This record gives sequence, structure tokens and C-alpha cells, in this order.
Amino acid sequence: MRRRIVGTVTTLAGVALLAGCSDEIPDFTQAQVADAVAEQVGRSATDPPSPISCGGLEPEVDARTTCTYVLGDRTQDADVVVSAVDGTEVEFRVDPVRTYLTTTQLTPLVMQELTDEGGAGEVTCLDDLDLELGIRVYCTQTTDAGPVDLAVTARSGATDPVSLDIAIDDRDASQNGQ
Repeated sequence: MRRRIVGTVTTLAGVALLAGCSDEIPDFTQAQVADAVAEQVGRSATDPPSPISCGGLEPEVDARTTCTYVLGDRTQDADVVVSAVDGTEVEFRVDPVRTYLTTTQLTPLVMQELTDEGGAGEVTCLDDLDLELGIRVYCTQTTDAGPVDLAVTARSGATDPVSLDIAIDDRDASQNGQ
């Protein structure tokens, strides 16, 4: 379930060709890596990530660095990995390191797990789920018999795939999300 963002860095290739340099590509600076992460992550985000802090990156297959950025009100990490080098073109992927699931990400996972177990109905989750062992949020499933309150607990930390424990919650629905 890890989302991969793939990009091709062409700006350095263009600079190397314009300067009449050899086909050797220089290392990416921290600023160049941060710009690439901002562009790639920004495509799928409502607001652009800012600030972004990255290490440098060598243009070699499997070379990697980690970037830290703020998206919304959360600090996140992403691994940037060079996936291919062809002449002066370098392809890389940005793998966000998931530390939480937003309600938008969590709701379909809960619905899928309930569907796999034979349950049906729309699910609403009111809070993001931090992916730390034992952290819990509450969701409501709408069924033909009425609403069912669910306790959704992270069974593992920030792993891929995410492991959830979903159980019927006996709390009053008015306390959902507290």
C-alpha cells in the first residue's frame, strides 16, 4: 500500500549538455533533491510541502537519501531512491514513509477489511490514525440495522501493508473521535 511517486530529473542532464561537459552526471545537491520532492509530493497534495530538508544524492542506481517535510500540520519523511540512470537522465522515486493515515486513507482500508469479512455498509472515520502499535481511532459503519461504532487499532507501526484490528466499540457514538 506504499505510495510511490516516480519522477525523472532532467534539469541536471540539460545543464551537463549545455555546458559541454562529459556524460558524467554530478551528484544532486540537497536543494535539487528538495525541489524534486516538492514537485513530486506537491502533485498529490492540497498544499505544497514546506519546508523540506534533504541530503544530497549520487546519480547511481539504488542510491538513496531521506527527506523530511511538513505537509499540512504533520511532519513526514520520504525516501528518495535512484531507480535508473540512462546516460544523462536519472529516474528516481519518492517513497513517503507513512507515520499516519488520514481519514481519506483510513476509511477505504476499513471498508475493504469489513467487506473481506462479509460486512457491508459505508464507513466514516473522524480522526487520522497514527501508525504506532496500539493507537486507536473510532469509526462508524452504516448498516441496514443502523449505525455500528467501530474501534480501529493499529496492529503494527508504519509498515507496509498497514495492519489494522477492527472491533465493535461499545462506547456511546457521541464520543466518537475523543
